[in-house]
Amino acid sequence: MDPIFELMMVEQQKKQLETVLECNKKTEKFGLVLSEDEVTNLMVGRKSSLSENQRVEFGEGVLPRIIDLFCDSQFINQENYADTLSELQEIFYLYKNETQDELTDAELLEFMKKQYEEICFGDLDYLKNTCLERFGRSVRSGYQSQMQSRLRDEYSLRDTENEYNKLSEETRWEYEVYRMKLHDLL
Repeated sequence: MDPIFELMMVEQQKKQLETVLECNKKTEKFGLVLSEDEVTNLMVGRKSSLSENQRVEFGEGVLPRIIDLFCDSQFINQENYADTLSELQEIFYLYKNETQDELTDAELLEFMKKQYEEICFGDLDYLKNTCLERFGRSVRSGYQSQMQSRLRDEYSLRDTENEYNKLSEETRWEYEVYRMKLHDLL
């Protein structure tokens, strides 16, 4: 390998390390801090995920955006922080492929965050193997996400609903029916 190219790669890795470590300034208010070793391991994981998913990425990568988006999650604490980031990064690259790059990085990350918080309650396996698997299948079939079709509640300027409810195959209970049955029991 060309020595100049190797030197450029080393410099790029240093810059990526610094960029991710800079995220600690924001995340420390949530009690989350990454050590230099953890960031190095995350960068190794990124390289492995990219290779496994046959993807190429230029620039800083998606990790700083994942950190920024997920750092306020009630399901992430210091003990599981690095492992959760590693898994989220791996899931992201997998589903970038599974959605055939039909979604922007921001659209996929927003969907991941919303499902992680509201449907999966921090369960990464459920996120990966259920929510995102169904979403990926739907996107490949031509489904357009709310972000893609810009469906918003015109009064609150929020998403109209959690769109996973359209894709969910599980039967959900209705609050009013539950309340009525509970009232009957009392």
